[in-house]
Order: sequence, then C-alpha cells, then structure tokens
Amino acid sequence: MRASVQFQLQVSFAEPVRGLNQILRLTPRGFDSQEVRDWRVDVLPDATCRRGEDAFGNIVHACSHDGPLDSLTVTAEGLVETHDGAGVLRGLNEKFPLDVFLRDAPATHADRELAVFARDALANEADPLGRMHLLMGALHKALAFAPGETEAPRPANEVFAARAGSARELAQVFVAAARALSVPARFVSGFHLGAGEVGEAGPHHAWAEAFVDPIGWIGFDPALGFCPRDAHLRLATGLDFFGAAPRRAACLGAAREDKRAALSVDAGRQASWQIQQ
Repeated sequence: MRASVQFQLQVSFAEPVRGLNQILRLTPRGFDSQEVRDWRVDVLPDATCRRGEDAFGNIVHACSHDGPLDSLTVTAEGLVETHDGAGVLRGLNEKFPLDVFLRDAPATHADRELAVFARDALANEADPLGRMHLLMGALHKALAFAPGETEAPRPANEVFAARAGSARELAQVFVAAARALSVPARFVSGFHLGAGEVGEAGPHHAWAEAFVDPIGWIGFDPALGFCPRDAHLRLATGLDFFGAAPRRAACLGAAREDKRAALSVDAGRQASWQIQQ
C-alpha cells in the first residue's frame, strides 16, 4: 500500500496552562515491509522541539511550550509504502536482549486466571508459531473488541476479567499472556490505514509482537484477529502502552484536556505476497 497519511490532534484546555511538556511518538521507522518516503511532525503554537530516539529506538519529539496556552494542534503527516509481510518484522535494529521483553509490569501482569487461560488454549499445540496464532485467536474470541480510548488503558488482568477492551487494552492482554508462557512480547502503537476494517475504532490502533524462534519478531492483532497487514502503520514499541504511547504530556497548572483526533488516508494497494517461513 502506498499511502499519503495525515494525523491531526487538537487539544484544548479547560483553563489556560502556564506551560506544557510533551513527548510525541508519531514518526514511523522504516523496515523491510514499511518504507517511510517522507514524514514530518508539526506543533502549533510554535514550540521548542527536539527530535531523538528513546531507549527502544522509537523516534520521538520532545516539545516544550511556554504559556499561557489554551489549545494546541499536533500534526503528523507523510508518505509511506507498506507491504503485507504476514506480520513478520525484518530489517529492524534491535537494541535489547530478549529477556527484557519477559519483564513483568503492572500494566502487563498476568494473574492466575489469565495464565491458566493461555496455557489451556495452547495445550494441544507444540509448534511455536502455531501457539502464538492460537493465543491470538483465543483472545480474539474470548474478549470483545470495544473501540474507544481512555487516557490510559486498564491493566491486562482487569481487561481480561471484563472480557472486553480497546485495541490498546487487548494488545496488553496478549503481551501479558505471552510472557506468562515465557514468550518475549511487546506492545506496539500505530495507525490502521484501512478504516473500514476497524469500524469506529478511531485514528489510533495497537497490537502486540511476540518473538517466535526461529522466525523472529511477529505481530499479532488480537483486536482484529489477524497478523498485521499492509494497512498497519507501525509507530512505536515498548514493554507496555506507557513506553509506546503516541503522546504523553505534563502541564504546569492543572487543567482538563479535551482532545479530538482525526486520521486521513489517501491510499492505493499493490499486490504483495510473503509468507511466514
């Protein structure tokens, strides 16, 4: 898919704030099945912005705004070309050993109920790749995809108990379940460029990646029930949502934020075929 993408976030404050610092993870990185031909991130009103990389290699913009500030607009746009790699990631420079992605965290902790569910779902499958596909399918069947995002997703155990969650929340459940099975896993934030497939999910999307030996890192989307395709635009990754959030902000002066986000995609598909092997 060759696509011209524009994401716009409008934020207004109930009361003007004295200052604002924000971290933006809105710039995709290129790899074998995702080519970034052109991309830029703009913030209005003008701010002091520094582009860099975080610990996981995500491209970040750290922006500092002087107040008083009653609203701001963040725009991320560019031209990308994506291919259906059947979820397999190749061509990325990995910074950490796999053990890092087995770490427990409150947002991705698997309690006994979730761990037993994952173990039972995979009981009759020995193939590592088949096990992760079974896990994705079991979670997709057991947990309803409930589009709509809160400021931060609920912990994985809470979402599993509720049997429903947003894309972010279902991704964290997958990560928790995979780690409970001693499979390295991580959270991925991104955009879905095919709005028809995600219904009223909004501009943000999220999924998970698991390390499957000997193939490597493979994406799994428990919200949609299949591996990422050419409509998945990968932005950032982390141990959980908080390490890969598209935007995190802290302001001087408490004020409620009202946010409106929109994603515009002008895309054309080309034939592509790759299989997991």
